[in-house]
Amino acid sequence: MVRLRDLLTELLAFSTNPLALLPWFRVELGGFTPWGRLMRASRAVDEMLFAEIRRRREVGTTGRTDILSMLIEARDEDDRPMSDVELRDEMFTLLVAGHETTATSLCWVFHRILRRPDVLEKLRAELARVVGTGPVRPEHVPALEYLDATIKETLRLNPIIPIVGRRLRTAMRLGNVDLPAGVIAAPCIYLTHRRPDAWPDPERFDPDRFVGQRVSPYAFFPFGGGIRRCLGMAFALYEMRVVTAEVLQRVVLRAAPGYQVRVVRRGITFAPSDGLPVLAEKRAA
Repeated sequence: MVRLRDLLTELLAFSTNPLALLPWFRVELGGFTPWGRLMRASRAVDEMLFAEIRRRREVGTTGRTDILSMLIEARDEDDRPMSDVELRDEMFTLLVAGHETTATSLCWVFHRILRRPDVLEKLRAELARVVGTGPVRPEHVPALEYLDATIKETLRLNPIIPIVGRRLRTAMRLGNVDLPAGVIAAPCIYLTHRRPDAWPDPERFDPDRFVGQRVSPYAFFPFGGGIRRCLGMAFALYEMRVVTAEVLQRVVLRAAPGYQVRVVRRGITFAPSDGLPVLAEKRAA
């Protein structure tokens, strides 16, 4: 898994390199060029995914509920299963779009709450009231209102994807600029989430903005907007709530002394440059 993680990180890093758009830059030369290293990493990921698909087909999927097993069992409207290539594509999408982004978002959540003892105390009080001392169960999640608000406020200040592109179906005027139909407009999520008219004192981290409030979809869209927003939005928010709650239930976290976060671009995401060092201590039973 470590090898797969490193390969996916390499692929993501190259995906935002402007040079990748230049046809003359796409020369392998035996892996000695950036494009060659990209192709080598891509083939290595393919080999690992195809090997896992073959292994899963051999051992069978009966009784298994993991994603790959369910994809192998899936059938289309003509009762046809997915090919190995289609399975590879689905797994790659899940690994890239559903792992790096959510993991980075969780990193920002803990960065925010560990620097706000008052927020952390409210989260622990809510968990004690809703969950008690046991594990987090699915029925607990909808009742964790303050946790949900904390995650959304984190996504407001630290959106993982800075922009989202949309192709205009009709011409429009934006400020003093006329945009023809067919052009791609890319609203900046980061700046929109800091509009003072929509978010008073926009740089302040305040989860209460989202408690019992109906937020405009034009002021808050960390997963993109409209019908083309991220398909994994609901799952990502659910996953983040469960993981954050479980961590806070199991351990006492403190920010590492002297650590200063620095935001860097990592592939398609904005992430802390060195991860998030923390001090963790197992909670007393």
